[in-house]
Amino acid sequence: MEDTKACEDHNNASLPRDPLRAIQSKDAHLSQFLPTSRRIVQFSNCKGPGPNARVVYIDGAFDLFHAGHVEILKKARQLGDFLLVGIYTDQIVSEHRGSYHPIMHLHERSLSVLACRYVDEVIIGAPWEVTKDMITTFNICLVVHGTVSETNTPLTGQSDPYEVAKSMGIFQLLESPKSITTTSVAQRIIANHEAYMKRNAKKAVSEKKYYEQKMFVSGD
Repeated sequence: MEDTKACEDHNNASLPRDPLRAIQSKDAHLSQFLPTSRRIVQFSNCKGPGPNARVVYIDGAFDLFHAGHVEILKKARQLGDFLLVGIYTDQIVSEHRGSYHPIMHLHERSLSVLACRYVDEVIIGAPWEVTKDMITTFNICLVVHGTVSETNTPLTGQSDPYEVAKSMGIFQLLESPKSITTTSVAQRIIANHEAYMKRNAKKAVSEKKYYEQKMFVSGD
């Protein structure tokens, strides 16, 4: 999982510009996606936890859903019978990661996670802190979190979002199987885009030169 609540930072590499800002620089992020209850159900397995199910909870932004997310969700699912995933609101993500986050809005991120085979249910707009009421309401037996984080540092003076779970002895830190983060994915997108633009520019020059030197060819 890659957010500011994790323990390690695997994003030492940097580009000449903010990759998230570069992606969003041309146009504001105005999605035309309109979620409906039926559309959301189509992404769900429509199965609730059994009476004695071991419910595992994990939360995060899950922006630009990628292989790192899939692997940590798979690992979390293996710790219980039912995996509940909390998806932070756009406001929470922006507060903790910066104004150019998230790239995908809440509903897009929620459906991306819900479509993952290891996820049983999602909380759309989960709170930053895991409260006692949440744990009781969803019958959560274990709260987990990965070790991979974004570069943004936590807000000064913020409390531990897992304080309640830790005090109840139901918190577990999971070693993230992959070091991929939203920022690293954005870096790849920009690098590939720049390579594409350079290749096309070179091709355009070659084509221009060809047409400038082109001569009439007789059919005789």
